[in-house]
Amino acid sequence: MSESEPSILQSLRYYDNLRLNVTGNVTRSVESNVDVFQDPETGGDVVLCHLSALFPFTFGDFAPWELTFLDASAVILAAHQLNVGDGSVVPILNGLNDRCKVRFTTELTDTQFNVGYALNQVVNQIGRKVGAPDRLPCAFVGAYGSAISIPTSIVTGLFGYPQVSGGSTSSDLEDTSQHGLFGRTIPSDADNSIPIILYLREVLQVTKMAVIHVNDPYGNAFNLGLRNAAREYAPDMKLIPIPLNEGEGAEKIAIETFKETGYLYVFCLAFQTDMHDNLMTEAYKMGLAGNGKHTWFFGDSFSGTLDGRSFEKGSALDKAYHGAGMIEVTSGFPGFPAYDRFTTALGTLKNPEDLQYLGSLFPKYDHPNYGSDPPFIDSEEFLSTPLVSNYAPFFYDATIALGLAACSAVSSDGFLDGHTHFRYLAEGSFTGVSGKVSFDAKTGTRNIDTAIYQVRNFRRSNVVDPETGEATVEFIPYVTDIFEDGNWSEVRDFIFNDDTANLPPDYEIDPAKAGPEDWTGRILLPVAVAVVALIVILFFFGRRRRQSGTFWYVKEGELTFSDPPEIIGRGTFGLILKAEYRGTEVAIKRAVPPRRQQKKDQEKQGSDNSITVCGSTESQEQPKKENLGLQSVNDNGILVRRLSMAGSVEANGSSSEPESKKNGRKSPLSIRSEEVSRKQLRKTIKEMRALSKLRHSCIATVMGKFTTLLIQSLGEL
Repeated sequence: MSESEPSILQSLRYYDNLRLNVTGNVTRSVESNVDVFQDPETGGDVVLCHLSALFPFTFGDFAPWELTFLDASAVILAAHQLNVGDGSVVPILNGLNDRCKVRFTTELTDTQFNVGYALNQVVNQIGRKVGAPDRLPCAFVGAYGSAISIPTSIVTGLFGYPQVSGGSTSSDLEDTSQHGLFGRTIPSDADNSIPIILYLREVLQVTKMAVIHVNDPYGNAFNLGLRNAAREYAPDMKLIPIPLNEGEGAEKIAIETFKETGYLYVFCLAFQTDMHDNLMTEAYKMGLAGNGKHTWFFGDSFSGTLDGRSFEKGSALDKAYHGAGMIEVTSGFPGFPAYDRFTTALGTLKNPEDLQYLGSLFPKYDHPNYGSDPPFIDSEEFLSTPLVSNYAPFFYDATIALGLAACSAVSSDGFLDGHTHFRYLAEGSFTGVSGKVSFDAKTGTRNIDTAIYQVRNFRRSNVVDPETGEATVEFIPYVTDIFEDGNWSEVRDFIFNDDTANLPPDYEIDPAKAGPEDWTGRILLPVAVAVVALIVILFFFGRRRRQSGTFWYVKEGELTFSDPPEIIGRGTFGLILKAEYRGTEVAIKRAVPPRRQQKKDQEKQGSDNSITVCGSTESQEQPKKENLGLQSVNDNGILVRRLSMAGSVEANGSSSEPESKKNGRKSPLSIRSEEVSRKQLRKTIKEMRALSKLRHSCIATVMGKFTTLLIQSLGEL
């Protein structure tokens, strides 16, 4: 055959038959994982890497799981494209068949979601003989769940075989002492938990949530990852773990425990359709789902649970599943170029010859639940868009990663050991269907910064059963949010169980069960609000009061004196000057006595005539309006002599009190601030504030104040 001929899956059939026909001529060097034999047609050596894919094609009583049939088909497509250098999906494969001497075949192994059965299958494959019809593996793809990958990767690693999964996410698999040759094209649970916590806390504002999780390595590791992520990225978020054990009635026990929390949000990590349905049915019976109050989110293990199913309208599951969400790492979706190319390539396998070949690789059981022929391959929906599995691209990328690493690591004489193979894989990178694929070189886990996450919102759609004519409902998954480059962005509204996009609360307090923490919060919150409100009110009125007081503060520049200033009287604490304020004649007097006023000055001062009542005054003496030796202001605006508002003027022009300065000019209003008693000042200011509000024909109107000087209307004196 010509490898350049673009034949779908033809390369796999060719190398399967070639390997079978040269059984006696196959060699494999010690510690090498590839078979080497001669191609009878070309005469050249063929270096064959046989990939064994571990999938749970069945679970329970041989019930088939459709998702894994699609995932396995993705592995087979990738192996073929590696062989022929088909870069229609991943461009780096273009011309690979000319650059790489390794060719690939595949084998599909059913793990049955059973650890013992899976280990037995792996051990049997590793124990095969060189050159036997049943080929020794070169590497393993899978397994699907962490509960299977953890024990199988220990065994495969011990025997020097790399194992790469597109679905196992447990953080336990990063223990390189146990899983030294294990890698994955999907981030770990610890990494997956970070976007989940960020979405719940920052987007939905959830602070309390229950986590119902299967009690196995996957569920326990995921729960631990959520708690660690919450501790680091949402320290105020409280999570309550609820283990979901095996056995009859386990779902009911988990739901009863959830009810005790009083929480309204739950994140569920379970497996298989029956387990999810049982949980939601019990939750509906107990009023914890389908009532418009509770919000259910699921992890990646929920993928495919509602696909292709219909429910009786108004049934428990119809009401319970409506408005649920799933947060998962995504391998892409329609509209992503690589994803669209991938789904198109898968669709080309829907031809009789390739479907027959796929059927020959799928497990065969003669059981009523499974059938005598492999299921699903005759269905119109098989390999059609939209894909029922989110993991198919991850497993496709896992196969491509193993293939590219093998091409780089193989020696010129066809030697490929497992450790070198894995090292090239962990240190390499490429752009796959699920985006840029790169690994942590130490653990082999995909780097989180190359992954994309999505939120899917399940909403009911009313349909009519074509056979019975009865009204039923199906659930349509809508992508509402995308996490990329460390941030969540909204695509559309998330519709909750109450049919609105309004964020529901995360906690409902039952008064009969409320603890001290609940009541403390309910009491302290109103008190805190009241205190804040009181502070705001006091601040507001205080500010108003201060603002109202500023209306009667007079600036020095607003007062105009004659040259020299005219003295019109003497008060208790000093002289009274005449001035003009905003076009009005005013009298200016001191309202506060100086702290260091001499006794003789007190004796000389007359009574205060600041207030004249109905034509009579309290003043004993009214001095003449005369100039007491104050000289004119010179050209520079500086008084040679200064009027002392304390009541004395020195003949030489110097005052008995220090001078205050402003821009080099001495003002007739100069006064020492330290002369005034603080207590007296506060008292007088209070009185002046009150006087400023008085309006009466017998009371001189207070126009304002400047420091401790009172300014009154002169016309009313």
